[in-house]
Amino acid sequence: MRRITNKIYVALFAAVLIQTSCKKGFEEINTPKDKASTASTPEMFNAIVSSLPLTAGEQSVLNSWIYPITQQGIVVSGAYPYDNAKNAVWENYYLTLGNYRVLEDRINKLADKETYNNIFAMLKTVMAYKTLKTTNYYGNMPYTNAGFAPLSDVTRYKATYDKQADIYPAVIADLKWAVDNLSTAATQVSLGAYETLLKNDIPLWIKFANSLRLQAAVTMYDKNPTFAGPQIAEALTKPLLVEGEDIGLWPTKIPNLKFEWRQWSFSANCYLRLGSTMWSYMSANNNTDGSGIFDPRCKIFFETNNANQWAAYPQNPLTSTPSEGGAPYNLENRTASWSNKGTGNNISNFNFYFEKDMTNIPELILTASQVHLLKAEVYNRGMGVTANAATAKLEYEAGIKASVNMWTKIAFDMPEWTVNKPAAATVTAGELNTLLTNPVVSYSATPATALSQIYAQYWVSTYKQPWDAWTLLRRTGGKTPMSSSNTAYYTNNYAIYNRFVYPDNEFSYNNENWKAETGSTDLPSKKIWLQP
Repeated sequence: MRRITNKIYVALFAAVLIQTSCKKGFEEINTPKDKASTASTPEMFNAIVSSLPLTAGEQSVLNSWIYPITQQGIVVSGAYPYDNAKNAVWENYYLTLGNYRVLEDRINKLADKETYNNIFAMLKTVMAYKTLKTTNYYGNMPYTNAGFAPLSDVTRYKATYDKQADIYPAVIADLKWAVDNLSTAATQVSLGAYETLLKNDIPLWIKFANSLRLQAAVTMYDKNPTFAGPQIAEALTKPLLVEGEDIGLWPTKIPNLKFEWRQWSFSANCYLRLGSTMWSYMSANNNTDGSGIFDPRCKIFFETNNANQWAAYPQNPLTSTPSEGGAPYNLENRTASWSNKGTGNNISNFNFYFEKDMTNIPELILTASQVHLLKAEVYNRGMGVTANAATAKLEYEAGIKASVNMWTKIAFDMPEWTVNKPAAATVTAGELNTLLTNPVVSYSATPATALSQIYAQYWVSTYKQPWDAWTLLRRTGGKTPMSSSNTAYYTNNYAIYNRFVYPDNEFSYNNENWKAETGSTDLPSKKIWLQP
């Protein structure tokens, strides 16, 4: 048993643990782990895609810590420990990497491996996403020499740590390869029904890979503009995601997909509320009837308190804070009666539909809104291209519109969404104009102010991707929206968290490499490479 644990980070037996559980809809994962079998390439590909949903521990930490760290929300009581996600995220990544190495080896040994370029490119794209997300959580991590245990490469059982500064360019190189090699040629081998993520839509795969490359290059630009600049410039010349092309795990598109941990992450120990920072970007005043709300997403992201009033909790509360209680995430009570949020629930909550729904609301990976807002930053700052204020404004407004329409359509299409249900699948021109002309949102003619607005809207648009908002916060040195009152509260409670610490098994079973990386002291306050 120790041997399996010892090699988590290089995915020992990953092919056994995951291959035996593959199904076309990737919904069945309960095949006994002691019944090894040889999985086909399509089955293994689908197993890798099946690793994408958020783990239970990850969701609990997002709700308990990352939201208040990013100030996209506030937590009004004690919650899960900050370290609750470190083991699950790490294990999920390295088990998946082991499966990827098996497929990589299998494809490279084929005489006609060029006919597998599409499959290899899709694999590289999915693993690029997972690698970027994981390194943004931990910083430096095993990568180049990790994941080879399923190939019985004993020389790499204990993997050394790669610098994040090296991981980013390596991942971007994989994404460039994917963009350059994805093809609609009839000679390419198809995964058929096993391709559950994008349904064999090769042009969309190209956009996904290229958009992820753009995101990665923009993210690392300030640390290595010499490398990132040309990558950004080239990505802009190739297809990118546009409105309506939002990459994620959509239960309505993947057979039998249910996000069961979603309900648990809210029902158990969740004390999330609407904070004053987000409220200030959605409402012009504190009117409890919501008459000041100018952003249509507000009534999708959040809901009223037990008295059916809008009220935000101070993001950085003073000694005397509003009394808050109730049970707005009690699944049984709320399902029976929407208005039953519990006595003492005085603050607006995260919308109950995000807890209740397991089969309609997606887990997002990369949205068209993000891509437009990344392009807005590129043209605002002149990152790899000549700065262009007019283009930056167009992309900024396109990013806001894409986000508003995506969330409006999600809510409108949900059969169960009845309270504050949008009137149509897209917002009206008047609603969009009200948002875009609000003084907080209206694009500034001053580049520095406009850049702050771009960051703010990226922050709003990643409301259900708080890991991306956290990355933006760190790589910009804190230029995302932050409350200016009682900043000592934030400094003492949240600013000290810059990363996840490594799992305990790394200390126990990969001690030499762990020690070389940490100097025997592994702290969440240590900055990752992306931070200034």
